Amino acid sequence: MLAAQFSPGPDMLLLLKAAVNHPLKAGLLTVLGIVCGLAVHCVIGALGLSVLLRTNPWTFKVLLLLGAIYLGWLGCKLLLSLRHRPAAEDLSEGHKITPTAAFMQGLVTNLTNVKAFLFLTSFLTAGLRDDASSQRRWLLVGIILGQALVFWSLFLWLLKRPPLLAAYQRLERPLNAVFGILLLGLTTQMLLALRD
Repeated sequence: MLAAQFSPGPDMLLLLKAAVNHPLKAGLLTVLGIVCGLAVHCVIGALGLSVLLRTNPWTFKVLLLLGAIYLGWLGCKLLLSLRHRPAAEDLSEGHKITPTAAFMQGLVTNLTNVKAFLFLTSFLTAGLRDDASSQRRWLLVGIILGQALVFWSLFLWLLKRPPLLAAYQRLERPLNAVFGILLLGLTTQMLLALRD
C-alpha cells in the first residue's frame, strides 16, 4: 500500500504542490480530500462493484476517458508551470487557498485518479473472497484509509521543514518536467487503451 501511495501520480503531485505552495492546514485539508476519494474507491472495491465495471465495458471506458483527460490536463499544467515561475522563487509563505478549495482539490484529484481506482478495487477484489466477512472487509478498508491519512499527513508535515522544503524547491522544476512528461505518456497510453 505504501509503495502505491507514494508512487508518482496525481495524488502525489497535488500533495507536493500543496506542501510547497500552501500553509500546512490547507495541505492537511487536501490530504483529507484525497482520503475521502480513497474511501469511495475502497467502498466500490469492498462491495465488489469492480466486477460490474469489468463486465460493462462502456462504464470502464468512460472512467478511463475521464481519467485520461484529467491526467493530460495535470501534465500540461506542470509543463506550462516551467515557464511561469523561476526555480528560486520562495514559496514558503504559502499562497492563499480556501479550506473548501483545498479539500475539493484533493477529492476531485483522487476521484479521477484511475491508478488509485484500479489499484484499490483490484487489491480489495483480489484480497477479499466473496465469502469474506463484513468485519474483515471494513477492517481492511479502515487500515487502508488510516494509513493513507497518517502517512500522507506526515509526508506533508516533513516537507514543511525548511531544509526539506529547500531541497524540494531546488528540484521542483526538473521534477515538474519529468512528472509532466510521465503524465502525458500515461494519458497517451490510456487513450490508446480506449481503442481496444
